[in-house]
Amino acid sequence: MTSDAAGLTRTDKNLWNAILGEAMAYLKYNAYAHRALEEGYPEVAQIFQEVAGAETIHGMNHLRVAGEIGSTAANLLQVTTSETKEFSTMYPRMIQDALAEKRQDAAESFALALERERHHQEVFARALELLQQKQERLSEALSATALEAPAATPIPTVSAFSATLPTGEGIGELDLQTYTEAAMEVDRERFRVANLGRLREVVFGAQDGILSTVALVTSIAVAVGSNSTVLVAGLAAALAGMISMATGAYLGSRAQQDVRKSEITREALELEESPQEEYAELVVIFQREGKTYEESRLLADEISQDKELWLNTLIEKELGISPEDTGSPIKDALAMGASFIVATLIPIIPYLFLTGSFAIGVSVLGGLTALFVLGMAKGRLVQRSPILQGLEILGIGVASAGIGYMLGDWIPRLVT
Repeated sequence: MTSDAAGLTRTDKNLWNAILGEAMAYLKYNAYAHRALEEGYPEVAQIFQEVAGAETIHGMNHLRVAGEIGSTAANLLQVTTSETKEFSTMYPRMIQDALAEKRQDAAESFALALERERHHQEVFARALELLQQKQERLSEALSATALEAPAATPIPTVSAFSATLPTGEGIGELDLQTYTEAAMEVDRERFRVANLGRLREVVFGAQDGILSTVALVTSIAVAVGSNSTVLVAGLAAALAGMISMATGAYLGSRAQQDVRKSEITREALELEESPQEEYAELVVIFQREGKTYEESRLLADEISQDKELWLNTLIEKELGISPEDTGSPIKDALAMGASFIVATLIPIIPYLFLTGSFAIGVSVLGGLTALFVLGMAKGRLVQRSPILQGLEILGIGVASAGIGYMLGDWIPRLVT
């Protein structure tokens, strides 16, 4: 502590207490990490090291606020003085006290540190001397020559652009055309993923519509045998189901959207109130992705220069959600409702033109065929075998139609 302790305010003292606490935590966590490695727990050691890195960031921020980080020359002068005091006064006194109390282990630890502090003082003193010489030479050079304005930077051409693009080992040069096509592909993939959810609503809505309607109209046709009754009941159930499915899709999508907005608002507030904490989280995130601590710090430094990029990175990597709002409750509801009502018409339409067992057979066959096609579409969406997915939903459809037929046959017997 370089300031006069008697002149410190309460906040100044709190800052120094925080600095000492963070420094102690850093030392302890690294020591605990080494012990965890010795005992064969690398996953625990990584946690200790990651938190130790965060404590370092906290301590550095406290030091900056306390005004203890000066110019390089001032910092070198300060540490040279501190190291001199440690090996010439502090550690010799500690060694005497340890020997007087018969703490040989502590005395040996102090003695080892004393020798290293002496070496540190010499290194810092030499660095300070070299820095002063460099500053003197620079001052002389500036006074002897006039500064020239820097030349204008030429606008890069297309041919020069490709030379500036990064290359990967074993990949080869990255030209402008490949780079442009990659950018377009990124946009296409984002659009495709954004619409996958809505396609899922269409497929699942249609499946529900067919399954429920096949069972219903089959049971009514077997039980009553009246096409008008089948049509009225089927269309009524289709309309009710459409309203129910669309409402459910809307409420579900709206709830998901509200949760997303709430989480983004909370993250933005945390970034405003505790930027050092969010910076530390960035470092931890990049370390867990396999980067070194130094690489993580460099990435975090660059990203934190742009507040919007910083927030979007935290939203995507910490919260696991896309910063771009691609959801639409109304569109989801329309997709679900429309797919449901259209799908329900497939097993209903045969009863407009056919009667008896023939109408039942065509209705069930049409519904099962549509279910198989939808199952194949679902398989493509979820990256699974389309045939197996089609057969799976076809089996469910057969069971649904069979249950409907049995109910239509048994219910009249039970009520008469």
